[in-house]
Amino acid sequence: MIVLLRSTDGNPDSRLEKYVKALELANYPYMEFCWDRKGKFENTDNILYYKEKALYGNGWKNLRRLLGFNVFLIKQLLKYRKKYSIIHACDFDTILPAILMKLFFRKKIVYDIFDWYVDSREIKISFVRYFILLIEFINLKISDVTVICEEERIKQLCTVPRKLWVLPNIPNLDYMLYKKLGKHAQINISYVGVFVKHRGIEKILKLVMDNPSKYKLDIAGFGELEPLVSSAAKSCPNIIYHGSVKYTDGLGIMANSDIILAIYEKTIPNHIYAAPNKYYEGLCLGVPILTTVGTYVGTKTEVKSTGFVVGETYKELDDFFKTITTQVLEQKGKNALEEWNTKYKSYVNCFMREKYLPFIYRN
Repeated sequence: MIVLLRSTDGNPDSRLEKYVKALELANYPYMEFCWDRKGKFENTDNILYYKEKALYGNGWKNLRRLLGFNVFLIKQLLKYRKKYSIIHACDFDTILPAILMKLFFRKKIVYDIFDWYVDSREIKISFVRYFILLIEFINLKISDVTVICEEERIKQLCTVPRKLWVLPNIPNLDYMLYKKLGKHAQINISYVGVFVKHRGIEKILKLVMDNPSKYKLDIAGFGELEPLVSSAAKSCPNIIYHGSVKYTDGLGIMANSDIILAIYEKTIPNHIYAAPNKYYEGLCLGVPILTTVGTYVGTKTEVKSTGFVVGETYKELDDFFKTITTQVLEQKGKNALEEWNTKYKSYVNCFMREKYLPFIYRN
């Protein structure tokens, strides 16, 4: 059996779901240990939740709760230690309990780095940063496999891992169809994801509220900006707040938009290396994304002409939407779908079949 560790509730979590789907198709036994921060979910045969309530994006204020979550992971890993042989630890938030199980019980570890911790958390205090990087050095040397989500992110790692795989955040959607509902009277913008700062959310809300006759925003997700999103939706009929939705429902929202918001402001160092699901989801759905100039995802978007890049000010965002046309949006969408069919359609299945599942069965 394999145990997957995640410091969110995993509902939805498109990257985690790819592994789970592969395990289920292979009839390989698994369990998930996750953190239900809102108390919404019940334990199942496959998923056990830590129930301490907490907000996303709350930084050091969550430190006590994060320690509690790690204690929960250690207890569960000890309880089930005779049933599993591999631990799949998602991000730095879960890797330390996995390392302990390897040192004391010789468990194998897959260390899946969704985001490089010191950059994604804006850790600027020198001694704290160096201490975490020292721990990361140990993590990368002890883990049997390290997985990152883009080749470019190799530059962030503080050392060369024992074994390195790259699995981009590509949706595994061969079995899904999303029907377009037709053209819209206004430009329909979508955002599905975590509501955090430096992702353009505040600016897009203001843009739609300032121009209700021109734009419509479908927004879904959760996070620290939920009160702001909810308030904007109540005051502006062209902002539709869907709450937290299933991954498939989120894809449906994006599929029926004209453009997907995927902004990653460079005030967060990790955003330069952003590897958003939305880049690949936009390709698959044939919908162009709008992202940030000067990021790796922005460069790929420009090179392949599958979407648009914009600066980080409200004026630049406003100027972009003033000049965009439906014809250009449609052409970029066609380019996106062609890129998907040519390069990425079978990528996830090949990764699971050729790397992930063989590693699991050997161990």
